[in-house]
Amino acid sequence: MNLVMIKFVRHVIITAMINTAKRTLYIWIGLTIAFIFGIFAPSIFGMDGFNGGFAISFVCIILAITGFIVIIMYWGRAKAGDSMLSNEKILAHWKYSPGEWQDYSEKDFRMERRDKWALYRLVMVITAVVVIGFWLFHRDSGTLMIGIFLGLGVLLGSTVLLTTSYDHWQNTKYQGEVYITRDGAYIGRKLHLWKGWGATLDDVSYDEPNRLLLLTYSMPSRTGRDSATARILVPQGQEEKARQVVTELAQAGRLGSTDI
Repeated sequence: MNLVMIKFVRHVIITAMINTAKRTLYIWIGLTIAFIFGIFAPSIFGMDGFNGGFAISFVCIILAITGFIVIIMYWGRAKAGDSMLSNEKILAHWKYSPGEWQDYSEKDFRMERRDKWALYRLVMVITAVVVIGFWLFHRDSGTLMIGIFLGLGVLLGSTVLLTTSYDHWQNTKYQGEVYITRDGAYIGRKLHLWKGWGATLDDVSYDEPNRLLLLTYSMPSRTGRDSATARILVPQGQEEKARQVVTELAQAGRLGSTDI
């Protein structure tokens, strides 16, 4: 029994390291459990609700709800990542030379770091508005909420720094690989998915001079639809295969004209 459990834990760890969507899923499951505990923590430790207990419970409720939403979203993404890595319905599976992958990784690292720090600033602005509201209408909780704000800033900032650095380290440590299916693309350690949750593949093109497949997709958001583009470097000698991938994806997504 112990051997079976060890093998299961080993399988979970290995797949989570390769499938970053699954890794994110496990992290958010752990965080959500902690947030749920935080809802009841003031009562468990005897903290007066009017001396910060209610504020802590309120913040943890919001974070727990957010956690449940993220878990639901990443559950499907993790399954899609496992499907891609198991070579099911693969349109293309490419490996890169060290020089090609290094150039790609450096550019990707700069873009990812820029995007995540922009999101960090947005979250901190929203949190600051909530903290100011508590301070204006409940001065007794003001000091505690400021402490929570600073702690959250350090936590999220550290998360951004660690995740971007870790992903870049993964790309430099492991050989570059890309999996492309009709439902998404797995680029190195990144999953791009245009199936489920209202996501659609909107445009497919091949930038031949730069040897880049450009796959633009979108998904619903609170402000309409968010768009993203997966940029995939085409290895030397795979140009014809890239054109085939463009054609198949365009047909699967029922797109009109494509730029090949």
